[in-house]
Amino acid sequence: MKATLLSIGSELLQGFLTDTNVTFLAQELGTLGIEVVGVFQVGDSLERLTLALERALDDSDLVVTTGGIGPTADDLTREAIADVCREKPEIDPVALETVRDFFTRRGAVMPERNEKQAWTIPSADILPNPNGTAPGWLVRHNGKFVVSMPGVPREMMPMWRNEAAPRLADSMPQQSIVTQTLKTIGIGESAAEQELRDIIERGYPTVATYAKNDGVHIRIHASSEQRNEAQGAVDRAEADIREALGHYVYGYLDDSLPHAVLSPLVEAGDTLAIWEAGTSGQVIALLMSDDLVSQAIVDGRVTSHNTANEHFKAENIVELARHCANAMASNGDTSYSLGIAANLGPPDNIGRHDARIGIAVATSRGISEVEHKVAAAPAEVRRRATLLAAEFLRLSILDARSSHPA
Repeated sequence: MKATLLSIGSELLQGFLTDTNVTFLAQELGTLGIEVVGVFQVGDSLERLTLALERALDDSDLVVTTGGIGPTADDLTREAIADVCREKPEIDPVALETVRDFFTRRGAVMPERNEKQAWTIPSADILPNPNGTAPGWLVRHNGKFVVSMPGVPREMMPMWRNEAAPRLADSMPQQSIVTQTLKTIGIGESAAEQELRDIIERGYPTVATYAKNDGVHIRIHASSEQRNEAQGAVDRAEADIREALGHYVYGYLDDSLPHAVLSPLVEAGDTLAIWEAGTSGQVIALLMSDDLVSQAIVDGRVTSHNTANEHFKAENIVELARHCANAMASNGDTSYSLGIAANLGPPDNIGRHDARIGIAVATSRGISEVEHKVAAAPAEVRRRATLLAAEFLRLSILDARSSHPA
């Protein structure tokens, strides 16, 4: 089955809103084995919207629309769907009572214009919306489907998962869909894709790479009439990916990078101290986002690069990071001490800095250190430095555990 996504609203075309719905829906459709072949934005024009729906239905088996089902004059999605189906909208008494009750429970009287939200057409099933006043539609038209939902994500997402997706699944040939996502850090998307080229080119299961804020994600997807066959294909691909990428893989989709850093610390009863010089405390902030932090971090210090360098008078960025790590190690009883230093350097004519980043991890067995060069704006330098430090710390912990098992 192929799908087209239509995001409706002139505010999208004018740049006032960022359309996050398509990302969610594309991922959700993928889990159903439905291929998204097009994503389009359409303004609040009945003529353009009707044309967009007709074209989408020509290209796809399923059209999913978000937005344009409010009560105002420029909410025209229902009218466009009715035009395409050659059907006349009528008020559904049950839907009307549901909309009216939404206002009553809030001590308000339903405005007359909200009656429009209780419209339906003969080929539509109404999709309840307990989180708002706009119910959705699931329309069957000439053997194809149109799903119409609110544009507000907190209303659209539960409507999709609880109402639309189950009904679509019941109407589709029964297929078992198995997906798995592996998270990696410390390797770029192009390098990861190069390492996985042979696995990707097999074609089944499908394997794709995605650059994300917390590293590169590797998504594996298989579908089959037999769930065991699909699961086996995904498991074999995962094993091959882990063998190809090694330590770059740090977890699954629901695993976070800070948890991957802190969990081996806590399991071993180890502790961590950190000195950040020039990264605005972002490494500490990242690790603080995980619940294990209170069991792991015993000390932390945040200074500017210049302040730390005035104190230590280091000759280079790695030496400064080493001083920071050793200083934290000497302050008390801690298993690991992380020092990270970042020096932006002067900007070029577009505001990009040729930054140098030093990272050092000190333990009772010695110190390991690394230098990175990053050309980017200050905020991006700090973001990359944070990920690089977290990854270097994670590998240092894993290396120590493998060299000196409990």
